Amino acid sequence: MIFISAGHHNKDSGAIATGYIERDLTKEARNIIVQNLNLKNVIQDRDFETNSQYQRRIKPGNGSVVFDIHFNSGPPTAGGTECYINQNHFADKNSLSYKMADEICKTTSRILGIRNRGVKSENQSQHPRIGILHLGSGISVLWEICFISSVLDMESYLQKKNEVLKEVASILRKYDSQK
Repeated sequence: MIFISAGHHNKDSGAIATGYIERDLTKEARNIIVQNLNLKNVIQDRDFETNSQYQRRIKPGNGSVVFDIHFNSGPPTAGGTECYINQNHFADKNSLSYKMADEICKTTSRILGIRNRGVKSENQSQHPRIGILHLGSGISVLWEICFISSVLDMESYLQKKNEVLKEVASILRKYDSQK
């Protein structure tokens, strides 16, 4: 089972930069990925739900994939893609969370032609602990597609979003079948 979320809901805009709103971009990305997945094996967030409401509604188990989509924000010179996983999975480079996150970063970097910032532990983010990465699933990844604050990242993403999101859907299917 794949649990996929847009990271931000209707009342939470997320980052706003370079003329874009993170919430709108993540909802579109989630929808494109879901279109490329087998819907019988997918549960997604609802746009009106808060993250905590979504997390209470879903019950992922050890045989599932949890995937949360975001766009990063920083100074205009910052750029690239990165993924966060929980500290336990990060400590084990052979964990499926680490392997999937690494594959997503490499694929995104290659297709978009942006920097691969790599796989990071949740405590390297702005939060010491990221709740969605601790729901008991076998694989949990938070993906920062690129920097919404980077004109270059966004130009590349907008030009190649269908290609990168289709590839990410393929990666999600691959790892879902491994559990």
